[in-house]
Amino acid sequence: MSLAFRWRNKWRRRFYKPFNRLVHRGHYFVCSYFGADFLVHSENVGGLEISAQIGEYRELANFVRGCGEIRPDVFIDIGANLGLYTCVLMKNGLASRAILFEPDRRNRVHLRANLLINDLLDAEIGINEVALGAAPGKFRLVPGPERDIGLSQIVEDAGSEGYEVEIVRLDDLVTLTGLTLAIKIDIERYERKALAGMARTLRDNRGIVQIEVLEAREETIGLMAAAGYALTEEFPPNLVFRKT
Repeated sequence: MSLAFRWRNKWRRRFYKPFNRLVHRGHYFVCSYFGADFLVHSENVGGLEISAQIGEYRELANFVRGCGEIRPDVFIDIGANLGLYTCVLMKNGLASRAILFEPDRRNRVHLRANLLINDLLDAEIGINEVALGAAPGKFRLVPGPERDIGLSQIVEDAGSEGYEVEIVRLDDLVTLTGLTLAIKIDIERYERKALAGMARTLRDNRGIVQIEVLEAREETIGLMAAAGYALTEEFPPNLVFRKT
């Protein structure tokens, strides 16, 4: 990341944080980003970054550009959260079908609100209220704090706080073969478990995959290489893989 880009983000964040508090006073409001509209909260980190036009800017711009090049048959959003990637891709006509995974019930309400205000409720978008993992089962989801709802996390400790959610393997849920896919995975250190449960889907299709990698970078690269995907771009902590 260039020094100029870092300073741009820093100063936009410094301006919009007090601006949002003053103008929106702890309430939700709507702003536009990458051609889509988003309902965001003035005290939420994601809302701040979207309203300031800096939220995952480089990786999102790269993902949009990549989807424009490959024209995916299906977009798979694993950890859809409030629908940033889904709304941008679907609103801009970069994918005709989307399969979403969001086990956090609060985030799903936010997600559906953003689909609504972007006139996407009638689009071919399937929302799955489950988490993806290496094997079927049930674990606990610990919701992220209100100030950063994107930090919801699956934990395998039965005594943890939060609530129980179902875990499924993507390969057991969908059968996709010979297609061009765009996949975004951001599930707070559970990414490798999800990859283990979607090995067939990755192997039998091609396209672009963006993965948040906060740990085990080389292991993640190895898993993707085994499915035929090469690392092509890095926007730490996100890695982007492609297979043609």
